[in-house]
Amino acid sequence: MSLSIIASIVAHPEHRETVRQALSAMLTPTRAEAGCRQYDLHVDQADPNRMVMIERWTDDAALDAHVATPHMAQLKAIIGDKTAGIDIQRLNHIA
Repeated sequence: MSLSIIASIVAHPEHRETVRQALSAMLTPTRAEAGCRQYDLHVDQADPNRMVMIERWTDDAALDAHVATPHMAQLKAIIGDKTAGIDIQRLNHIA
């Protein structure tokens, strides 16, 4: 059973573009990781400060490896104080 992640990131308005660029920079290296099945960035139509990453991983181990990558550490360093909140939902994909 694969793992799905829905990560909602709300940027402070004055940092929206910085957060968006940092999240966009994650796409290529993350999609190349073993176990990554989907890694797509979206922006909320009603709130341009809210970005949503929709992810699918083969299993928890693949996600754990992703969280430990240098590009994830760099993302955290860049956006840490530029967001109003981050919500991560972990879902088991069943169909």
